[in-house]
Amino acid sequence: MADFYSSETLSKIRIKASSHSFLPTLPGVHRWWQQLVTELKANRRLVLGDVVSITLSAALAVLLTVTGSAQKQLLPAILPFAALACVCGLVIFPLAGFYRRDTRSTSLRDIVVLLKGALLASVSIAILSRLNQVTSSVPIPVVVVQFYLAVPALGALRVIARGRELTRQSRQLKEGNTKIPVLLVGTGASCDLFLRSLRNTGSRYQPVGIIDDARNAQGLYFHDVQIIGSLRDPENVLERLSQWNVLPQRLLLTEPITHFDSEGIQKLTVWASGHGVTVSRLNGLEDLGAQDLGDGQNMRTVDPDDILDRPQKAVERSLLFEVFRGRRILVTGAGGSIGSELTRQIASFNPAEIVIIDNCEFNAYSIDMDLSQHFPNVPRRMYVASIVDADRVNSIFRQHRPELVFNAAALKHVPIVELNPCEGVLTNVVGSRNVADAAREVGALAMVQISTDKAVNTTNVMGATKRVAEFYVQAQDRITNETEERTRFFSVRFGNVLGSSGSLIPLFQRQITNGGPITITDPKMERYFMTIREAVQLTLVSAASGLKFDTSQGEIFVLDMGSPVKIVDLAERMIRLAGLTPHKDIKINFIGMRPGEKLFEELFDKSESRADCGIPGVSAARPEGVPIARLRAMILKLELAARRQNGPLVNQLLRDLVPGYGTKSSYTVETAKAAAGSIARVGAMDLPMKLPVPASAVLRPASAPEVLSAG
Repeated sequence: MADFYSSETLSKIRIKASSHSFLPTLPGVHRWWQQLVTELKANRRLVLGDVVSITLSAALAVLLTVTGSAQKQLLPAILPFAALACVCGLVIFPLAGFYRRDTRSTSLRDIVVLLKGALLASVSIAILSRLNQVTSSVPIPVVVVQFYLAVPALGALRVIARGRELTRQSRQLKEGNTKIPVLLVGTGASCDLFLRSLRNTGSRYQPVGIIDDARNAQGLYFHDVQIIGSLRDPENVLERLSQWNVLPQRLLLTEPITHFDSEGIQKLTVWASGHGVTVSRLNGLEDLGAQDLGDGQNMRTVDPDDILDRPQKAVERSLLFEVFRGRRILVTGAGGSIGSELTRQIASFNPAEIVIIDNCEFNAYSIDMDLSQHFPNVPRRMYVASIVDADRVNSIFRQHRPELVFNAAALKHVPIVELNPCEGVLTNVVGSRNVADAAREVGALAMVQISTDKAVNTTNVMGATKRVAEFYVQAQDRITNETEERTRFFSVRFGNVLGSSGSLIPLFQRQITNGGPITITDPKMERYFMTIREAVQLTLVSAASGLKFDTSQGEIFVLDMGSPVKIVDLAERMIRLAGLTPHKDIKINFIGMRPGEKLFEELFDKSESRADCGIPGVSAARPEGVPIARLRAMILKLELAARRQNGPLVNQLLRDLVPGYGTKSSYTVETAKAAAGSIARVGAMDLPMKLPVPASAVLRPASAPEVLSAG
């Protein structure tokens, strides 16, 4: 798009680019010098040992290489030659990175660094000795011998340092210390980073052993921590810990739980539960960043993310940085499960401003405090407001003029909306219309509507209201195509997210904690599941790609949810993760389906065509067009009926607007028809004084159907 980057943003990019066209500044040199001094101070004993080693190796090389009368002639040069070696070592070794390496673990890279540093020091000695009259008589073979003497001496110092550290760690384990003993499971990349981070003396954790399923790994050491057994034989691991009189306070899974043997994990979690040991998992590599993993902030108890039996999709963050950095972004429902994750992820891309809207004071306060703690440098403004109030929404939009808008505000619980259809219409339909209209009025680049799989072939009020919101957003995007305006409108549709507020995962967790039973509506019930983090990442990618690559108008982005999961299988897995046995320790009761529920959810409506939109992990649904005049008129009727708390009429109007909607709600077709006579027609004069009436929404005789093309 021609105006994708504003002139202000482009000027900032030019200024930033020009600022990097010079060589490193004095402050950069100062920081490098400070880091070098810190390394030398932290390793002062090793520095002293290295200097002594290279000095003695130079003197000894002269004595071993040259014999007889030639040696007597070189005696006056031994001390200057050794002093030259001392100076070269003192300068070259820190620059070669000798003291950035931790002696408590050794890798091939450590050996390469040592060899390179020693070789560079020897070459420097050879060159500089030629330039000095006193040392110029020292033959080159002496320098070669000096290199071969220095390398083992330098290596021996590091072996001694490592041995001292192992002895200290062993003594701490036997005598006890203030650190929390941790038993690790897995030796992957996350475990490697975690153990490296523990070298920080301020770490709270002390690993007591590792469990790993690699063949012939038992007894080996990984970063100085012994691999004490396999998940295939967890009893042996527990027996060894008992023999050592070591009881870890935390069992840390370093990889997603699906990577491990389920039976072995179950036995370990049963043991952990019986001994009061907390089971935790290390966050994924994409969350680690440059933080200190050993401070415990990247540990968390096993949570609903772990029940997904598939890898989570990776996203290309460079595109997200390109689209969201430096933008003014507004999020409605920002304190909810999806909204708060949206807000946090957006904040990580350094936007110019985040505007938070939520109608719950506590939710708005919570996400505001979260941002102030983790993203203090990102400008933000928090509003307690309802998107149902069009005047309030328009006022906020005009004040901040957001460039990107995410509408995550919604009533989402099927049984609750089934009993409160008027509130569902006001929030999910009228509120979404208000946000979309405000986004167009201020010329936003895009408005993104968060939708749900319950909008597909729906049987409930909540799904019907979300389907109407999809219709409106789709129609607005097609208007953009016809009028060549710049505001794009996208809907992103996905299924259940794990661990969202009020969802079945937290419910199951509470029921397990209380000793059961777990209640499930039907043994055949299936749902699509995705983690909140993954759903939000793909939502952001969809929005960014839609803007960047100018996707087709009127498409609905549908996230790839994998295969549907049986609810009973999910419940059984959660029971096992708690160290218990399904149907024995925790009962599972089937209580029957509630009004509006379906056994199976779908991601594509029967009236939609499915297309590849070119975004990994995302497909496109292409619904049939809905006449914009009919949409506006029906939404206006819905709004009036909802504000008058006429539930039966609301339900009937939803049936008229949403094809195939046949809800089993408490409002029957008969009662809705009986109540429909209360409002025979809706015009501008029928509306209450405070009800906003867009000029385009007032009914007028239609000479021809205003069906928008697919674009």
